[in-house]
Amino acid sequence: MCVAMSKKELARLEVVQRVADGGLRMATAACQLKLSGRHVKRLVRAFRSNGAAGLVSKRRGKPSNNRIDPARKA
Repeated sequence: MCVAMSKKELARLEVVQRVADGGLRMATAACQLKLSGRHVKRLVRAFRSNGAAGLVSKRRGKPSNNRIDPARKA
């Protein structure tokens, strides 16, 4: 399976993999990624359940919620 990831997501993947393997503490990973420990915990959980695809943005390819209504735009 091929997963399209941004550079930021790839950097996250490397750090989250090291946490999942036990080679890096969550607090250290949180500092490296500039996230909270709780967010890193959520990312590790998503990685363990879905692999690399769990770290990819779920909003990718969907229209913005803040877009202008097409009728108003016209």
